[in-house]
Amino acid sequence: MAAELHRIERGTDLVLVIANAYTVCLLICKHGDTEWLRHCSGEFGEKSLKAAKPLMKKRLTWADTEGDPVSVDPATVEAVTTTVGGIRNWLKQSDKVTKGRQGHATSEIKRLLPYLAGWRCQFEGCGCDLGMHEATGQTGNYSYFAHIVASSADGPRGDPVESPQLASEPENFMLLCDKCHRLIDKIAPKAFDTETLRRMRARNIAEVRRLLNTLQHRTTEVVAILGNIAGQPAQLGQRDVDEALWSAELRSSKDVEYFFNPGAQHHDVHSPAYWSSLFQQLTRDLPRLQDMLEGTRAGSTRPRMAIFPQHSTSVMLLAGRVLGDTAGVHIFQPHRNQPADVPRWAWPEDAPIPPADKYRLEVLREAEGQPEEANLIVGLTFNVSASRMPPECATGGEFKLPTLLIVPPELNRHCIQHPDDLSLFGQTVDEAMRQLLDVWRVRRVHLFVCSPASAVVVTGQKMQARQHPEYVVYESLPGGPDAPFTPTIAITASRVREVSGYYEYSLQR
Repeated sequence: MAAELHRIERGTDLVLVIANAYTVCLLICKHGDTEWLRHCSGEFGEKSLKAAKPLMKKRLTWADTEGDPVSVDPATVEAVTTTVGGIRNWLKQSDKVTKGRQGHATSEIKRLLPYLAGWRCQFEGCGCDLGMHEATGQTGNYSYFAHIVASSADGPRGDPVESPQLASEPENFMLLCDKCHRLIDKIAPKAFDTETLRRMRARNIAEVRRLLNTLQHRTTEVVAILGNIAGQPAQLGQRDVDEALWSAELRSSKDVEYFFNPGAQHHDVHSPAYWSSLFQQLTRDLPRLQDMLEGTRAGSTRPRMAIFPQHSTSVMLLAGRVLGDTAGVHIFQPHRNQPADVPRWAWPEDAPIPPADKYRLEVLREAEGQPEEANLIVGLTFNVSASRMPPECATGGEFKLPTLLIVPPELNRHCIQHPDDLSLFGQTVDEAMRQLLDVWRVRRVHLFVCSPASAVVVTGQKMQARQHPEYVVYESLPGGPDAPFTPTIAITASRVREVSGYYEYSLQR
């Protein structure tokens, strides 16, 4: 407002200030006109007074009102000339009705409210540290104990009945910084009514409690397995990680570690160039991941790990194979079409607990004799028909090899919504592995996985085979729902290789 008054000083406009007990509206009238136009509103302080001095004798008048200055018709007020002393008296009275640092705050309020607020500004979206001056870094007490219902009936959100009743009630105070205190009391008091501020205070106290309670959560190391999916880089922010961990009563022990990220590499799992780049990445990342798994960096046992996967099916299966099927691995996944205020990677709070028989194993073709190879289809989001398989797996639309299928009650991309889903799904994969390895005793498994990211990783974890067969991983070519599946990588107990034979890497230390 001081800046606006300085600008007006350089012109010829007349100025009218309409003020109630704590805030003002500034109106201007063009030279030669009779109509007053609302120009700005908010706090009139010492800087504004200094800027107004040159205008006082000839061009500035002042009018008092009991209502909202912005809503008052200028034709209904009694405007008078004023003096510096007159405005100073108004400033003193304004300070009395908006006083927030001490006011009626009791010693109990001064003890309790900073504790509930975590010594942070309770205005939504601010949260600044009230124990430190943001410009100098000097520590101190920079808080204001602001009334929600003003202690004076004439103050912002004042009420003849509630003002005296609530003047010293803890629930009627917010802990604010200077900027936010001025905002709600002098700059835009009409924008922040009592109910808005009460809801803001309640949300702040709940959020502070929630955040501080995360200090009690178990620590975990965070592993992000991210890559381009159909040309779109995966997105994972620190807030995504924190919200997902907190929902599982975990917290990060250090910064997120990223693995198998190809950067700007074009997503084409059927291109030798893609695997050339990725295998170079494997030579750097697999030893790091194995170090984490073995606890060598910490000099202790294997740490608890939180996995955030969003990569090609082949890479997520490989990651699961390296992670292994051991306790202490918490897997998360991105959930699509979530509202903006709902954490994208956290398990949905309203997800139902799945029934014990949600996932079932079906035999699509029985084994005859002692088969060398078999197909395993994990079809949670969509199924893989025999017509899309290569000739070594199926011919003429019929399965050529013994074939197992894992399916949910309904094929859709939201079939994994609860942590128990992963546990039940893992049990079904175990059942499939027993059939393949203990009953049929195959030496090669052709693997087709069409599932959410978390289920893909779990499938890879279950590839700790007793007889160590070779798993040949397939992904579909571009071209829609009828595009054929072709092999990408093969994983054994000791190595991973690209099917063309150009690249391979040892999985053993």
